[in-house]
Amino acid sequence: MDSCTTSQRPIAAPAASAWLLLSSPQSWTGLAGAFTVDFAGRRGDGTWERARYRLTTPEASAEVTVATDARDRVATLTPDDAEAPALRWRVDEADDGTGILRWQVTGELPAAVDSVWRAVADADTALVRWAAVMTRMRAIADAGDPAAVARALAPFLRDRAEHSAAAATLDAGCVAAIRAGGLFRLGAPDVLGGRDYDFRTVVDTVAELSAADAAAGWCTFIGNQSAYLAWFDEPVAKEFAGGDGGVILAGSTAISGQAEPSGTDTYRVSGRWRFNSGCLHADWLMGGVTVPTEGGAEPMLAVVPRRSAEIVDTWHVAGLAGTGSHDLVLTDCEVPARRLAPLFSATARCGGRLHRLSPYNIQGVLMIGLPLGIARRALDEIAALAGNAPLLDDVDVAVELARLETDLAAARALALHTVDDYCERFGDDANPPSRDDPRLALALRHVTDTAKRIVGEANLLGAHAANPALERCQRDIVAAGQHLAVSDDVVRRNAVRFIGGDRP
Repeated sequence: MDSCTTSQRPIAAPAASAWLLLSSPQSWTGLAGAFTVDFAGRRGDGTWERARYRLTTPEASAEVTVATDARDRVATLTPDDAEAPALRWRVDEADDGTGILRWQVTGELPAAVDSVWRAVADADTALVRWAAVMTRMRAIADAGDPAAVARALAPFLRDRAEHSAAAATLDAGCVAAIRAGGLFRLGAPDVLGGRDYDFRTVVDTVAELSAADAAAGWCTFIGNQSAYLAWFDEPVAKEFAGGDGGVILAGSTAISGQAEPSGTDTYRVSGRWRFNSGCLHADWLMGGVTVPTEGGAEPMLAVVPRRSAEIVDTWHVAGLAGTGSHDLVLTDCEVPARRLAPLFSATARCGGRLHRLSPYNIQGVLMIGLPLGIARRALDEIAALAGNAPLLDDVDVAVELARLETDLAAARALALHTVDDYCERFGDDANPPSRDDPRLALALRHVTDTAKRIVGEANLLGAHAANPALERCQRDIVAAGQHLAVSDDVVRRNAVRFIGGDRP
């Protein structure tokens, strides 16, 4: 029989906070040690979530399955060549609210696992530092200014950006800090903790986050597509609330699945959806499906618990690498009829001004700050280079930088003018525009194109010096420009409607 050893140690950080990082292997590299953790897929299994990883140290590597039970804060690690878990750990709460890490090792751990776990279990300093960030974000959030929260969070996001990109998912510490600051409440209806912020505030907040790390800005705007939960009846929408009263939603509205009736008021959903940013940290997952009707089929939105889904490891990219936009697979997933909503053919059933827009314009409000933030970061990086080199001694360079700054200011002015007008008119019941007014889609494309040009020219100006952040801006804005919302097809449709002609 294999020997069994148990150990424990106090953690000078809140138990709930400690669990968030200790249960997220892709975030372990940010805690301690010279090692890597590569994701290889995840499946739900009742109470447990099981994800596969490869742990690699300079001396060895191991493929493992990590199972987590968030409700009891328990996790296990099973090497691929073992039949039973070799490592089990949990985070208990002490009387003062801090954590107690308890772990049990059965037999001899593979060398890579042993090295990684020793580093993680001894990472108290990093956990305490991160917990302090969480506490500060909550305090700033109490003032009700999400853009101020984003600015305060920016140094932490910048520090973690390369790690998120290497892990191919937003660092769990970043996710938790964004959540603690209330920034996943920008789009949610009031029944899920939404604050009905004016649209300018939403744009500025996403821009601040995106300037720090485009992956953080992207995952924040995607997570705020919880706005679509306003299309459910209010009692159903409340079912999606997490422990903090809010929710992070990920998935795709693309109609890539089918919902077949199965018994009374129940459907079985199957399908595969691409590009599900934030799927590894979301509370709930969504997918567009077709639902059989007497007249044929109706497109609807299905929302399922994260444990119901399989996440397929498909996200290996250069731009927006830290968004974790893997494939989502559902196979005969049982979904109550109440969790299917007519997002594409009806109006919202609860919520505020944002939810009076079409789903596409909601996405536009949430997204338009992202290219503004990436472009801002690129110009800031050039300014930093100019401070350390005779870059501005060249008058032509100074003229070019001034032009780029003016272009960005003009793009921002267009974005804010458009969303301000939407916000004002949707607050006036007597004179609302069409919920699918085309101006925002056109503004989003213009802002994205402008940002792509600014970032590209900034990289040319800074080509004399290596600058990883500037290079990442280039990769990220190119990736952002591939989103369907800024595609040529969307522009054509909205341009024809804007001018008032008929589509050819």
